[in-house]
Formats: sequence, C-alpha cells, structure tokens
Amino acid sequence: MKMKKQYFIFQLKCFFTNPKNIGLFVLTFILSLYFGLVSVPNRQIIEKVDPYAIKGEYQRYNLFLKKAVTKINEMQKSKNAHEVPNEGYVNALKTYPAILKFDKHRLHGIKTNNWREYAIYSSRWYKDVDHLIFVDENEQFLYPVQYYQNNNYREDGHFGYQRTAHLYDALVKSKQPLTRNTIEERTTLQILQNSISGWTALILIIIVIFFAADIVPNDRKNKSVLKNIPLSKNSILWIKTLVVEIGVGINFLLALVVITLCTAPKYGFGSFNLRTTFYTGRLYFLQPFKYPTLGEYFGQFGIFAILIVFLFIRLTILFSIIFRNEYIAEILATIFAISGKVFYFSLGMGYVYPFLQNLPMTYFSIGESLTGNLAYLMDSPGWGFVAGLYPLIFAILIVEICMIMISHSNRVSLVKG
Repeated sequence: MKMKKQYFIFQLKCFFTNPKNIGLFVLTFILSLYFGLVSVPNRQIIEKVDPYAIKGEYQRYNLFLKKAVTKINEMQKSKNAHEVPNEGYVNALKTYPAILKFDKHRLHGIKTNNWREYAIYSSRWYKDVDHLIFVDENEQFLYPVQYYQNNNYREDGHFGYQRTAHLYDALVKSKQPLTRNTIEERTTLQILQNSISGWTALILIIIVIFFAADIVPNDRKNKSVLKNIPLSKNSILWIKTLVVEIGVGINFLLALVVITLCTAPKYGFGSFNLRTTFYTGRLYFLQPFKYPTLGEYFGQFGIFAILIVFLFIRLTILFSIIFRNEYIAEILATIFAISGKVFYFSLGMGYVYPFLQNLPMTYFSIGESLTGNLAYLMDSPGWGFVAGLYPLIFAILIVEICMIMISHSNRVSLVKG
C-alpha cells in the first residue's frame, strides 16, 4: 500500500509538471475565456426576446385588420354578388385576432417584467403561427430566415418553433423566478447545457486523449527507477488512470470556473430546478417534448461524461501500450472520437441505418442525445440517455478485457524502450 501511494504521488508530480499537460491547462483556460467573453455574448439566438419586432408586428397587423374589416363591411353593404373579398383581408380576419391577443400580452409581459406572462403567451404564439405555416401552409407567414442554414428550412423551422413553445411551457412549469436571460437561455447552466454538444464535446474528449497519451510512454524516461518496481502491471495502469482522471477533472473544473465567472455576473447562474426540453422523437406524438429539470439533465450528463472520459483514458493508454507510441495512440483515439460526427452525422447516414443507435461513437457528442436533438438529427425516436448507456458500457468492457489480457501477459512490458 505504501508503494502504491508513493508511485501515485510520483505519477501525479510527473503529470502536473509535464510541459504538454501544462500547455493543455493553459489552452483550456484560453478557450474557456474566449467562450465566456466572446462566444456567449455573440451567440445567435433565433427566437430571442425582441419587443421592437413584436410591437412592429402588432401595429402592422392591427392596422391591416382594421382596414380588412372596413373593406369587407363596405363590400357587404354594397351587396354586389360579383365582388369577391380580397384573400389577404379574409386571411387577416381569420388569423390576426389571435396573434394580436398574444402579442398584446407578450408586450405587457416585457413592459412589466412579468416573464411568466411573456412565456405563456409566446408559447401560444409559436404554436399558433407554426400551425399556420406547417399545417395550413399559409403563405402569409414564414419561419425566420436563420432556419435556411441547413437546407431543411421547413422541417427545421417547424422543429424550432415547437421546441421554443415547449421550452416556454417547461419554464412556466418550473415554478422558478423567470427573467429575460432564462427565457433566452443565457444563464450559465443553460449556456452549458446548449453548448457542450457536437464538436465542443468532441474537442473536450480530444483534450482527454492528449492528457492520457503519454502517461505510459513517459515511464521510459525513468526506466531505471521504474523497471523493477514491486507493483503489478494492473496496479500501475489503474494508478495511471486515476492520475489522468484527476488531471482531467481539474482541467474541466478550471473551464467551469472560468465560464461561470465570465457569464454568471452578467446573465445569472440559473437554477437546477429550471425545466428544459427533451425531444421524444416525433412532433406528432401526444407528448413530443418532456420537461426534465436542469438538475436531471446534468445528472445524466455527469454519468455520460464519467463513462466517456474513463473510456478514452483507458483506450488511449491501451493504444499507447500496444503501439509504444503516444502519437499513434492520439491519432487512433481521436479518429475513434470523431468518427460518428465525421463519418455518418455529416453524411446523413443516420437516416438510413438504425443500427448506429447501438454504436458508442453516436453518443460522444453527449448534449445532443440528452436533449433529444440526436433523435431529430437521426429522424428516429430514442437515441437518448438509456439508449446510450449500453453501447458505452459495452465499449468499456471490451477495452477492460484487453487491458486485463495485457496485464497478465509476460510479453508486454510497460517501460520497455
């Protein structure tokens, strides 16, 4: 036990004095600072709180509705059987009253800082307008131009409006004080929820890989000291794993502290009791979105993160032992990390091959599966937390079997030059 402790302290010292690891800590600090001070303030919010746009819409619609009522009344009084009502006037009489009612309450909510009122009537506005666009195909209404980005305008707009409407419903059900920042998902917790997905999550995984890649090869620098150390290979590898996990944990904690200090004073930290949305896979389901709390979300996120970090630490160590080269280990582990994003998300293969739900790389982006966005991208229900647990655990078991085989093999030496 004493030897394990001494070896652990020695490895910990080597880890934190390693110039490469120090560089990774500095890089994480810089990236976190940039994210908190530049990316967050400039983040594009399609469905933001915009009193000027709402007021402009209210005034235009109200003016046109009055004109429509006047014209149609005049037409009815003229009793001209051949005169056909203007289609725009008829459409306004049918659709504008409800929208004007919603806009009036939305403006009142903004003016009085009653964000619960704003959320309630904005939800109704989004559902009503979305129905006009997507179901009724009313050409008088359009989704924002920002939904044109992915060449899937109609579906993305429909999903965006429904998600926004249900987000407001979720916030109202939170029974937490609402602010403009919570409505726009600007609080620290909401920023983290929406940001740690896709390539951001994969970059964090790559940082883990770089931390772990040289933890075994570096022992060659102290070969004379470590070659005859009275510890089993299994013990050595577990100690190294623990050291990397501590380093990764401190690195991620550093990022969290920096981002919190950059965002919380301006936007608020948020609350774990605030509710968010989870897409169940089909907008026509009786319950297309569930409303978990942010606490529940980050609980699931933590489990995923622990599993994925552990998987990549052990996998990278395994590669470094097999190939006796940290660079090859980094390359192979990185390819595995980004394979899902590059090889089939980008190519749209998920729409064709449901078996991808059973591959661990599908869930490395973490946030996409925990919000249900992955189910939308793959155009299929599922792909959530429970679906991701099994392939991740299975991948870990495969790596651990390989590690056990190496630990019991006399042909493999950890410090052999």
